Amino acid sequence: MSDATKFSLKVMVNKQKNKVLFAEADHNFVDIVLSFLTLPLGRIIKLVHNHKPAAAIGSLTNMYHSLEALDTSHFWTEEAKKALLIPTSSSESKYSLLKLDIADSPPPEYFKCSKCPNSGKAANKSSQTGSGGVYTTNKSSFIISDDLKILPSDKGYSKTISFLGIRDSDKAETINMDFGFNEIMKLLKASLTSQSPLSEVILNQTGKMNYLVPKPEIAMEQNPNSKNISLKVMTQKSTGKFLYALAKEDFVEFLFSFLNIPLGGVEHLFVSSTCVTAIDNLHRSASYLIDDGHFKSVDTKNKLIKPNVVHDCVSKNHIFPLTQEATPNYSWLCTHKFPHGKGSYVEGPRTYQVKDDLTVAPYSFTSVLSSILEQEILISDVEEVEVQIGLKEVMQFD
Repeated sequence: MSDATKFSLKVMVNKQKNKVLFAEADHNFVDIVLSFLTLPLGRIIKLVHNHKPAAAIGSLTNMYHSLEALDTSHFWTEEAKKALLIPTSSSESKYSLLKLDIADSPPPEYFKCSKCPNSGKAANKSSQTGSGGVYTTNKSSFIISDDLKILPSDKGYSKTISFLGIRDSDKAETINMDFGFNEIMKLLKASLTSQSPLSEVILNQTGKMNYLVPKPEIAMEQNPNSKNISLKVMTQKSTGKFLYALAKEDFVEFLFSFLNIPLGGVEHLFVSSTCVTAIDNLHRSASYLIDDGHFKSVDTKNKLIKPNVVHDCVSKNHIFPLTQEATPNYSWLCTHKFPHGKGSYVEGPRTYQVKDDLTVAPYSFTSVLSSILEQEILISDVEEVEVQIGLKEVMQFD
């Protein structure tokens, strides 16, 4: 990646409202924005945390930091923990072909396995780099709305005006904006935390997300191989307030395995209807707004709107109906790193305490009791019940 790499965008703004109406960009820039969909959740959390100022992505950030804080003795191997902290994408080989690689890909040595003779190969930086498109064709240019709807720029005047919702009252002015690494990282963060990410990055205009819980009826078919997971839940009887969940290693491994799921995979599970407006729009754009002819191939499009999880990293405790994809150049998931089966991360038997915000820690009776007393909750007002967690319940996690 070159720090000097810049993308020039033509941006139409309404100066009176301090709002971006739209931006016009070429395929190189749009390829990078679309690549957001291929990044595993854990990779995104790591990226937005390392790029200052750091940003929090709801409870997933708490869960990620809990994983970081757990001693490696909680995992079958040190590599198993690393596999969750730096999850691999099924599109790993694509990132180096982008005009600007924001994915913070580990070096080839990270994937190398002494028992896998073909592992550790670097991605082929052939003539594709910087020439043809990675996801979209190199003849394409696009219109991007403030909330990340993307439309090919050849759709015609009337359709584009209607798509953007521009009115005569909008006092428009054109500016040129250079996007480099820092700006794209800001856009990634803003797309997860704001309903108007372009305005936030270009005009420093804050537009915070109004988070809405997805409706459970959006949920997809149950994974036939999954099972319900038991939890002991502690609540305050008088108010119904959730206090703690006491969980075994199977539930904690399931939680941590969220980090392996690509952002586009989450969108696919929720049918482009999560609580993150801009990413919903980005996923719908790849699904419906951008014609098949503007993608390198239909297969390329499908891998954006339904990116697979890397083969063998899926925990046996997962509940979602995830599809897997083998990545031969990144065959670091070898049996000796997962001695109790590929996708087996957390060593048991152990008990953990899980807070409502998905903070996870080893169970301590003393710390739980101290927390209850600090909240001035009567010991007699605490109830412990056993519940079953299945697909319907996990679809409502933040």
